[in-house]
Amino acid sequence: MKQEAEMRELLGERVRIRPWRRADTLMQERWPRYSEPFSSLWNIPRHHQASHDDQFWTGATEAWAIELRSGQLIGRLSLREIDRKQQSARLGISLAQPYVGQGLGGEALRLFLAYYFGSLGFQRMVLDVAAFNQRAVRCYQRLGFVELRSEWRSTGNDPVLRLLDEEQYQHLRPFFRRNRFDTQVEFYEMELTREAWLAAGGALI
Repeated sequence: MKQEAEMRELLGERVRIRPWRRADTLMQERWPRYSEPFSSLWNIPRHHQASHDDQFWTGATEAWAIELRSGQLIGRLSLREIDRKQQSARLGISLAQPYVGQGLGGEALRLFLAYYFGSLGFQRMVLDVAAFNQRAVRCYQRLGFVELRSEWRSTGNDPVLRLLDEEQYQHLRPFFRRNRFDTQVEFYEMELTREAWLAAGGALI
């Protein structure tokens, strides 16, 4: 995996990606709440089990800002579980509510993946996503990510779970398991390799 002293800006048709700054964190905290009622369940932590390969993790998180070409901060990309031996990392991405559903996340990811598999020299990217977040799942599938497996994570006592009893949310019920004591939501583990990215016509920068 190659290392660079400083990342250059990545310019897309509508977005720009640059290193995350401390001031960006303050701006992110001011983003409006998501309008999707189940958004509080998008990022339930995964249950990582230590393995013999963990010694190769850097333990660091690297982050980048997603901006409109005009300079407006609209999102954040991050890498964690960076594994030097396997040349892989776990992706995190979030967009501010006003910019969701406009294809901006997909454009930013396409741009970043070209850099990730190109200049950074990674061979594999993994991510986990709530299975009911079908908009995100479809975006990842369009980019070439494939599902490896799924797991069930406890939701705790989130008040939003009461909405599952309403008819308008019946399409989400297959992604949840409920009993007297707990409710769990399904998450997909997904993967994209450099080989698959290139085979699908992905660029490198």
